[in-house]
Amino acid sequence: MPARELLPAECRARLFAHLGALAAYWRDLPEAQVLAGNPEGDVTEERLSGLLFSMLTAIDGSALSLPGFLLVPKVSPEDREAAIADGEEYWPSAAINLGVELHAAFPFQLIPPRGKP
Repeated sequence: MPARELLPAECRARLFAHLGALAAYWRDLPEAQVLAGNPEGDVTEERLSGLLFSMLTAIDGSALSLPGFLLVPKVSPEDREAAIADGEEYWPSAAINLGVELHAAFPFQLIPPRGKP
């Protein structure tokens, strides 16, 4: 079969399949393994943190079945100009993960404690 570029729909299907497999992995991982690094931890929070970390690893290109992805904020020129005119912060229009591995920068205490926003 000759080489060809994947269609966008095929790329999305592969990404979704990988993310679904990650969700199933963290859902089905035995509780003892989930809590191995934090025996006193909350199993749900450990699973969710593990899933988030795994998703970032995939975005970084560390998943064997996917390439890395650049995250580029989709900011309209009008929104940017309005923020500048109002003296407010605004999102860049360039990749926010260029030169950094998101999973390496992952804050493991990202999920707020229960009952707190």
